[in-house]
Amino acid sequence: MALLKVWRTVRQYGPRHAWKKVTTVGPAYLAGIRDWRVGRCQCCERATIFIAQPNGSSESRSCLFCSANERYELLATEIRIRYGNRLPEMDVLELDPHSPLRTLLSIARTYTRSFYGDGCALQRRDGAVCEDITALSFRENTFDLIVSSEVFEHVPKLEKALSETARVLRPGGAHLFTVPPRTRTRKRAEIIQGQTRHIEPPEYHRDPLSPNGILAFWDIGPDLPVVIPCAGLNVRIVRGPVGDEGRLVWIAERAA
Repeated sequence: MALLKVWRTVRQYGPRHAWKKVTTVGPAYLAGIRDWRVGRCQCCERATIFIAQPNGSSESRSCLFCSANERYELLATEIRIRYGNRLPEMDVLELDPHSPLRTLLSIARTYTRSFYGDGCALQRRDGAVCEDITALSFRENTFDLIVSSEVFEHVPKLEKALSETARVLRPGGAHLFTVPPRTRTRKRAEIIQGQTRHIEPPEYHRDPLSPNGILAFWDIGPDLPVVIPCAGLNVRIVRGPVGDEGRLVWIAERAA
């Protein structure tokens, strides 16, 4: 369990809750000590230990300090290579209130963190704002960069999320994102008249905002630009595959 997550739990829920979580999760990480790795984290740029639970994949290992795992390291590498010293001149939106990319992206001219939840308040105490990727509250041409990780597969109206991305990006702007790698794009579930209809067996992913997890509405594969084309966006893979799960970084880039 990363030190950052422990500290965040202390601040949000108090020391007693944090201790309970550490004693619950900690033994699993100690049992997986053979899968731990030493290296330099591409997010926080520290020499670190990447801790893991037993028989964990490379994606399951996380930095002891900032909690970054493989996909966040890939995003950090792509951001540094693609934008470098331009970040202080950019306006950035990240669809994640607790991202390990926060230190890197906070040097931007403006850096907005968002989260989504049914009935959520407009703003939390830590400054993150509630946003729906299919109906963003921002004006057109607001951002130079949007960053998200494991978001799009949970959006029922994926085509609307892409069109909103195109709307709020400035010309030449981009949305860098990751999704769980799949061989092809297909709809797993849909919402009809307020009810969820499952097309494939339900698949739930872990979600820090929901103890019950979050339903995946999509598998997203390399054919995404063909299955769901979006006018004004060039959607393509820019990094990967990396690791035993074949992790990728995607870009949805608006024409300059």
